Amino acid sequence: MSEVPEGRRRKLARLTRDAAHEVRMGVTRPTVHLTPEPVTGVNADSGGPFEWNADGAGALVALTADRQPLPTGWTQLSFQLRTEAPGAASPVLVVDTGVAGAEQSIRLPLDAHGRARALVRLPDAVHALRLGPVSHATRFRLTDVRAVRVGRTEAALRTTLPLALRLVREPQRIPQVARRYLGALRTGGLQGVDGVLGQKSQGRLSLESYDDWVAQYDTLTDADRESLRRTAEALPWKPRVSVVMPTYNTPEVWLRRAIDSVRAQLYPHWELCIADDASRQPHVRAVLEDYAQRDARIRFVVRPTNGHISAASNSALALAQGEFVALFDHDDELPEDALLRVAEALNAHPDADIVYSDEDKIDPRGRRFDPYLKPAFNLDLFRTQNLISHLGVYRTERVREVGGFRVGFEGSQDHDLALRVMERTTPERIHHVPRVLYHWRAIPGSTALHAGEKDYASIAARKALQEHLDRTEPGARIEPGANASLQRVRHPLPTPRPRVTAILQARTHEAATARLHGWRASAQGWDVDWRVASDAQEQASASANEAARDATGDVLLFLDADLSPDSEDWLAELVSQALRPEVGAVGAKLLALDGRVEHAGFVLGMGADGVAGCPYRGLPRDGTGHVGRAAVQQRVSAVSAACLAVRRSSFEAVGGFDAGHLPGAWRDVDLCLRLAARGLWTVWTPHAELMRQPPAREPEVVPSAAAAAFKARWKDTLDSDVFHSPNHALGTEMLRFAWPPRPPR
Repeated sequence: MSEVPEGRRRKLARLTRDAAHEVRMGVTRPTVHLTPEPVTGVNADSGGPFEWNADGAGALVALTADRQPLPTGWTQLSFQLRTEAPGAASPVLVVDTGVAGAEQSIRLPLDAHGRARALVRLPDAVHALRLGPVSHATRFRLTDVRAVRVGRTEAALRTTLPLALRLVREPQRIPQVARRYLGALRTGGLQGVDGVLGQKSQGRLSLESYDDWVAQYDTLTDADRESLRRTAEALPWKPRVSVVMPTYNTPEVWLRRAIDSVRAQLYPHWELCIADDASRQPHVRAVLEDYAQRDARIRFVVRPTNGHISAASNSALALAQGEFVALFDHDDELPEDALLRVAEALNAHPDADIVYSDEDKIDPRGRRFDPYLKPAFNLDLFRTQNLISHLGVYRTERVREVGGFRVGFEGSQDHDLALRVMERTTPERIHHVPRVLYHWRAIPGSTALHAGEKDYASIAARKALQEHLDRTEPGARIEPGANASLQRVRHPLPTPRPRVTAILQARTHEAATARLHGWRASAQGWDVDWRVASDAQEQASASANEAARDATGDVLLFLDADLSPDSEDWLAELVSQALRPEVGAVGAKLLALDGRVEHAGFVLGMGADGVAGCPYRGLPRDGTGHVGRAAVQQRVSAVSAACLAVRRSSFEAVGGFDAGHLPGAWRDVDLCLRLAARGLWTVWTPHAELMRQPPAREPEVVPSAAAAAFKARWKDTLDSDVFHSPNHALGTEMLRFAWPPRPPR
């Protein structure tokens, strides 16, 4: 090995001395003592060992520094957190920079004793610090909150050392990490590297987060396995699940992994039905014979000729004797508790026709990544992507009623099957298990690695979806979406087009009138009745109701006057959605002045005040979000009144906005929830884009009374938004893993 040059050796020695000095000084640097003060969802406890009551995941306390500036830059934050409810402690630091929509959220890990000691990179300007201490309602005690400034060299050492140790264990990940850090060094020098380290400290890089979440909440211990076996034995109904698996020239290692994962199920009431599609590789049949001889629950047939996956799946389906069938690919894996969780769901919902779960991907080394954490069944979302996918379990009777898998839909044969079974049942009989119960094998050539690997799958999906729409909504049509795995549905408009009453909202009548000419030009070819209203906090609901009272349009369209359409068919998209009989309110994709997403639908319980927030706020305009959800139409719990379309008859049926209890803030969310109480959906569409126009107006301060009034009415819904995965966090406007999931595991 060549010697290290003298100059480099001196430089390394100097860096080491500097780092050691910083570490030593870290003990004696001035400490900023932070005082917790309730902000929202927190009130003082009457006595006992806990100081505070939190009403849910949206609870927040402010961290204030008496007569001292708040910390900035690299900071070590420490505190002690105790909760009455086991597993409720899930602290998230919310950093308010003073810029609307630019808050940062940083998850802070706790040790076994409830102590946090986290190194974080705070912005250069910190307006306020808040802490969301818990994941659900509980009493808690927060003490000894301190912040200490840390030098850059010490921060670099403390941040990169755990990563370096991990790369020693997993050297295959070195190129990925090297590209990120070298790229940052080339483009931004040492400050660029410091920025990447800062992102990592803020939890914005996904290199480790899913691994950590899996280790914490989705890894079984021996004690877990024993407990789950007892659970399986105690189930009052033990339906047999037929796992249907077609094979074709499957590499032996993956075929054995797949079969072994079924045999390892903690729920024993299954059968594995395999159809080999005339594989040319002789090991396939040998492996199947080996397992069939060892386990009577495994049966297989060998097809005389190759017929592709639909025909092979039908051959496997013909072997099924269970009440339910589970679809399984020949190189994937099931976790040990997969079929037990399905059986639990079937016992809870014995009339279920479809049960589906979350899923992720698994690489050849067994590392899990790229999870799809799903919501409850959402028809509009399902029409744009295969929401059910894996693990998908179907009542066998329903599958046979629709004729099984259709030849000609290869690549999306399961999506086509799910669409046809769904048409024979009701949404109430489709149930989601919010656990990752399926691991897609990610190898070259698989759709798990990249949707573009199999273009024919996208073509087949569009064909299946178009036929579904032809059966259920004549006139609607399918078009390609933002990428190969996403689709767009265009809903028909009647002839002649309906009249629309558009209500422009601004702080003053004059401000709205000044924008009227531009809005009229954007709606050429439409019969629009234009009106103006005030959206000042204490007047917004009453003013909007007054403008709508004498409306002549079939559809009401509430619009912030300082928006401007940024897509040609924005009005056709909103009106066609609003005219669907099952739809109540429709919202658009709103873009801020810088072109980033401002609104993409509301999630209940998200945001600083725990009422509602947008998980994709700040996303680039063309960003697709988690599994494409920021780029497709879907049902959501609520949309913003900044652009909200609703049939006039529906608006009048619920009494319009509630001017008495919610004169301004949260009137839109309340309206959507009251429409939902009448069975009407709220839909968000990204295909109607509107952008803020300068000058930017100052955001109004939302009165705390508005959040309190909203929570008093809807407190039972804020922690259970069915369109948001319980494995995703609440409390902050960022899409993050829930620590812990809801309900706790």
